[in-house]
Amino acid sequence: MNICWVIDETSFYHPDMLAEFLRKTTDKVTGIVIVRKIPRKHNIETYLVRNFYQLHISEIIKLVFRKFYNQLLNYFTKPSTKQTRFYSVRNVCNAFGIPYIEAHNTLNKEEIFQFLQQGAPDVIISSNSLIFSKKLLALPRIACINRHSGLLPAYGGLWPVFQAMANQETQCGVSIHLMETGIDKGAVLCQKAVDITDKDTVDSLYQKCFSISAELILQALDKIRKKDFTPVINNLSPSYYSFPTPHDWEKFRKAGKRFI
Repeated sequence: MNICWVIDETSFYHPDMLAEFLRKTTDKVTGIVIVRKIPRKHNIETYLVRNFYQLHISEIIKLVFRKFYNQLLNYFTKPSTKQTRFYSVRNVCNAFGIPYIEAHNTLNKEEIFQFLQQGAPDVIISSNSLIFSKKLLALPRIACINRHSGLLPAYGGLWPVFQAMANQETQCGVSIHLMETGIDKGAVLCQKAVDITDKDTVDSLYQKCFSISAELILQALDKIRKKDFTPVINNLSPSYYSFPTPHDWEKFRKAGKRFI
């Protein structure tokens, strides 16, 4: 099958997940849309800057250090498929020779649609913060699928791992689901739980979720290849979250949780 990706440009989790997928897939990746800018409403970095007082000083220092450390390594590392770590999605594309285009604040531009259309995708894989239009959802021959760090139908929306920790859940996880017009809706094709331990932070749990994501996406593509759209069913109640409120942060801290 021909595969296209729409993926956020971050130095934390997405690059290594994408590289693992590219190493293991037997499908042809014909193009990648790299989301470089996200509107303030959905921008995690902007949210953290506005709510810096919710973080401990040690957490702020760790976040700032890791961001600039990753940027430095990304700048001085020559892209190669032999790399064990990547620090940008763009360098992954360059290393594997995948054509890409950048998106800023929206996917609803004709040049982006034409770029994806030229890739003749059977499936478009999303792991990004922008919303697909109906036109984009209808573009691939078979389907659009989304990677989400939550056990859908529970914990849809933003920062599901944070919310699971604030609610003192014992598990979070990853869901790969068919995309439709509703956010984090659509049949779940593959899903895997991740245990939440007392030592976990939001960062460590996202690392765990992304470490299993490539394999789950490959499993979902195998199901699609076999025309098997049987949904994964669990007994979790639907829930949806936006960015954490002050009350959410209070619950998070009272539960003794750490961000990084």
